[in-house]
Amino acid sequence: MIRRIDRIEKKLETTREGVAGTRASSDARFGELSQRLGVLEGKIEESGDRFDKLSMKVDNVKQRLSSADSARVASGQAPRDTTGRLDPEDAYQAAYSDIAAGRYNLARDAFREYLKHYPNTEVSDNAQYWIGECLYATGDFQGAIVEFKRVVDNYPKGDKVPAALFKMGVSHARLKQEDEAKRTFRLLIQRYPKSPEAALAKERLGSLQ
Repeated sequence: MIRRIDRIEKKLETTREGVAGTRASSDARFGELSQRLGVLEGKIEESGDRFDKLSMKVDNVKQRLSSADSARVASGQAPRDTTGRLDPEDAYQAAYSDIAAGRYNLARDAFREYLKHYPNTEVSDNAQYWIGECLYATGDFQGAIVEFKRVVDNYPKGDKVPAALFKMGVSHARLKQEDEAKRTFRLLIQRYPKSPEAALAKERLGSLQ
């Protein structure tokens, strides 16, 4: 009987020690969690302060611009252009930076916006070509054909026509439209026989025979 009681007491002691260890571990974890929460709250407050300061700066800029506009109008001058439109070079470079970074949907929309405002600059044919490249890069080969054809039709004297014809042919090939691909490649070779694209077209034709 005494031995049983000793065993029970030992089990109880072991259980107490286990509970105490678990509680200590839980307390430590809770303390660590509380510390992390405090750090997070501090960061949130810091971010909030930064946001408030940034908002104040934006409001100050707006107020200064508004005051400047009022002064311009009062002096008989026209107010600023607030349409947000960039000059042609900046607009083109902004769109090109998107395509260079692989943001094809953004680049496509940006180039379309560029052509909406600037359809006849020295790089308008390039902008139209890059729209086709954006669609090609995202797998829309049929849409790419339409956009590349616009390069040929709208900018027949532009230096992007050979490249547009070549990518039209490649797009047709990707769609298994081999007859259209061959026709486009032959047209490219006929019109621009000395272009690098014509050499590539000859290789493609050989693979389609």
